[in-house]
Amino acid sequence: MSHRRRTGAEGQEGAQAAVVLVGHQRQVAAVTKSLQGAGFSASPVSDRVRDLPGLFGVADLAMRVGVLVLALGAVALGTVRAADSTRARVGQFAVLRILGSGRPELRRILLGEAVLSGGAAGVVGVLVGTVASVALAGPLSGLLGLPISRTDALPGPAWAAAALLLPAVGPATGTLLGSREVLRRDPYLTARAHG
Repeated sequence: MSHRRRTGAEGQEGAQAAVVLVGHQRQVAAVTKSLQGAGFSASPVSDRVRDLPGLFGVADLAMRVGVLVLALGAVALGTVRAADSTRARVGQFAVLRILGSGRPELRRILLGEAVLSGGAAGVVGVLVGTVASVALAGPLSGLLGLPISRTDALPGPAWAAAALLLPAVGPATGTLLGSREVLRRDPYLTARAHG
C-alpha cells in the first residue's frame, strides 16, 4: 500500500510519498480507510498497478481473462470429448434399449458417469494445485520478499468451487448433447448396423 501526503501550509515541507506495509492482505482495506480519514490520499498498491498504463496496467485483467479462457476451453473440450464418447457407444445403447432400458434411464446413467469422472478430475486438480501452491509458498516468499504464509497459498472458496465444478460441466453437457442424438436412433437398425 502507498500513500501521498497532502500539501501543508506554505513553507512547510514533508514527505511526498510513503509506503505502508501491513502484516496481511486482509488489513489493507482498514489501513487504507484509516489513512484516508487522517487526510492522506491513500490507495492499495494493487489498485495503482491496475491503473498503470502498458503491461503493468493490464496484468491483472490479463490474468482474469486467461483464467476465464482456460475455464471455457476446458468446458468446450470436455463437451466435445463426452459427445464423441457417447456416439462411439451407440451399439451398446441400442442393445440396452432392445433389452428394455428406456431413454431417460440411459441418459441418467451417462450423466452419472460424466459427473463422476469430471468430479474426480476436479478433486485431483484441486488437491495437486493446493499441494503445489503450499509447497511453493516458502520459496516464493523468499524470492519475492513478501510474507506468504501457507494459509495464504490455499485457494479461496470461489476458486476451489470453480476448480471442482467446471471439470464436470463439460462432460455433462457433452453427454446430454451426444445422448440426445444417439438415443433418438432406431435401436434395431443401429444394432444390426453395429452387429
